[in-house]
Amino acid sequence: LKKVAAMQRVILSLLVGATAVAAFAPTGPLAHSTPARLGARSSCASTIRMGKTFEAKEDIVDVVRERLQTAQLIFSTSLNGINMPEINKLRNSLPEGTNAMVIKNRLLKRAIRGSEWVEADKMATQSNLWIIVDDDFKESISAFKAWGKAAKKGDINGGVLEGRLYDGKGINDIGDLPTKDQLYAQIAGGINAIPTMIATLTKEVPQKTARAIKLAVVPDE
Repeated sequence: LKKVAAMQRVILSLLVGATAVAAFAPTGPLAHSTPARLGARSSCASTIRMGKTFEAKEDIVDVVRERLQTAQLIFSTSLNGINMPEINKLRNSLPEGTNAMVIKNRLLKRAIRGSEWVEADKMATQSNLWIIVDDDFKESISAFKAWGKAAKKGDINGGVLEGRLYDGKGINDIGDLPTKDQLYAQIAGGINAIPTMIATLTKEVPQKTARAIKLAVVPDE
């Protein structure tokens, strides 16, 4: 009887221990599904990050494309050796309607694809700082050149105007053209001078006519 009781106690102990272990051990399906769920979550997180990066790039392309809709001139300079404080100083010196933008070449190419600015693709071969001008060519180029002279850097690589590609000299020559206000003043001055010219001509014609008649009727001696 004592041996039977002892064996019962051993069996009971083993059963209790097995039950306890089973209570804290994961079941088969749960143990196999946990890594799968973690893998799916990791993949989802990676996809979200990639999506945000893609969307951010698309936003940049849209911003550049929209900015170019009102621009009439763009030109560039090499970004090499130019730091952020210098870029900010240039931005602060530019007139209203002109911006300095740092754009990655591949994003610029996507923004100008199929537009009048497509020729700028030929300049997108290095890191560039782009100057985008609405209408004040002379003041914008003058401000850029003054900044470049002070910073001892910033030669103009080239630019695009009305769908045509210009080299650095061509852009500098565009900067030497009269401003819109100067052209208006010249035109206004020319218009104001017309009445004076007409009056002078009107006064001179009768005098010349009378002199011609007088000479015609004077007998030859």
